[in-house]
Amino acid sequence: MEQILNKLNFFIEKNLPIILSNYTEDDFDMVLDQRDQDSFSVRWMEMFDIVKEKIIEDKIDKTVSDNCREKVFKLVYSITNNSDLSSYISDDFGMIVQSLETKQNYFWLNSLWLEYKKGILPYANLLETEGELADLI
Repeated sequence: MEQILNKLNFFIEKNLPIILSNYTEDDFDMVLDQRDQDSFSVRWMEMFDIVKEKIIEDKIDKTVSDNCREKVFKLVYSITNNSDLSSYISDDFGMIVQSLETKQNYFWLNSLWLEYKKGILPYANLLETEGELADLI
């Protein structure tokens, strides 16, 4: 698990700033608008609730995911000066970490991660991607 978290941390520090630099403020607004559409937000909330329930059920300490959220929020905010975008992206990474911590695999969450890995801020309809999230990182 530590090795996977290290890979994720490396991605956050090295790749996330590059991804953000490829977007304009107008692009950020479009991403936020699209994420607020039911086609994305309903599915995101379903996933969030499932992961949250598993965290509670397994009595997982949220320190690691909270630290990741905070780190991502500060990084994104320092680059974009956009608190809404920073919240959305930090929540994505927090949910990814929590999914890894519970050793659960959710195909929609795999797709969310793969968008970041491709250098894209996720916002559209995501198809489910089979596989183990830990292997995709």
